[in-house]
Amino acid sequence: MSLERLAELACEEEQAVEGRRWETLLAIRAEQHAILEGLRGRLTADARPVLELALERSRATEKKLFSSLAETQGIIERLRAGQRAIRGYRRPQRAGLEVRA
Repeated sequence: MSLERLAELACEEEQAVEGRRWETLLAIRAEQHAILEGLRGRLTADARPVLELALERSRATEKKLFSSLAETQGIIERLRAGQRAIRGYRRPQRAGLEVRA
């Protein structure tokens, strides 16, 4: 497992959030953790820019994710408000048989 793969995963993570492919995020996150767990000891000097880039992209993606979640929450709240408004127009249900003239 390489650090380059970690940078690739940051790109894949961003694309998954933009495409709202939430199930893909779990697999990406698992692979990221496996790579990070595999890093033991001192890293070479050339590892730092790759890690910083991956971290930067991951943080940017995190902001997009939270923005998307807030947007979704807003949609849900508007739907709930609409449902409450519609309920006010329902006919009251009558008990027993309905009498027609």
